[in-house]
Amino acid sequence: MERLISFQFRNLFKQKSFYICMIVAVGLASLMTISNNLLSNLTSIEIGKMDSNSILLSFINPGQFDIFLTIYVALFFTLDISNGTMKNIIARGFSRKQVFISKYMTTIVGATIMFAVSFIFSYLTCIIVGSNFVALDSNTLSKVAVYYVTIIGLTSFYSLISTITSKSSGALVACLLTSFLAPGILTLVDVLLKLKKGLTISKFWITNAFNNETMFAIIIGIVYIVLSFIVGIIISNHKEIK
Repeated sequence: MERLISFQFRNLFKQKSFYICMIVAVGLASLMTISNNLLSNLTSIEIGKMDSNSILLSFINPGQFDIFLTIYVALFFTLDISNGTMKNIIARGFSRKQVFISKYMTTIVGATIMFAVSFIFSYLTCIIVGSNFVALDSNTLSKVAVYYVTIIGLTSFYSLISTITSKSSGALVACLLTSFLAPGILTLVDVLLKLKKGLTISKFWITNAFNNETMFAIIIGIVYIVLSFIVGIIISNHKEIK
């Protein structure tokens, strides 16, 4: 199992899409923060005067990561099948369950690295724009925890979708469609069913989770993680390798 995990990590750090998604995500967040600060200085409007906590939360916001996670997870999780190495892995005595777990663990680590890099770059951007550095208060720390759990929940869910579709092109399309359509469809269902605000279905969607209360949001994220992992193992055990 250790050899398999090492193999997956080598694949991860060789994957160009991993670095591209991480760089673009951090770059866009930095550009947006710098642009807001510049606009504020030019117009005397205080839209860019954010402290370090505000900038941090804008960098690690799950909405910022969603589109990049779909690309990263879909391309990495289907890599073994797309490049034809899956049969060789199975032929070496590794079970489908072991393959799924190793890919899942590596994918989670990759998402964590993206999260950590964004965390660090938020403070570098603070220096560039000259924002005030403030201590991490309890409210900010709770949001950081919620954002991280939500991002791991998203990563897990897209891993499940990629397991179902198997092929990189199909996984990428399926993950992107889910990202774009699911929130709108669930909101439409809420409207059609005339559900009250506190009882809406859409608030259980993973990308909406971080807008809920801290414990509720964390519970939703954990549910997505656990269910995606369990269902992913079940599906991968019954997947035919072509």
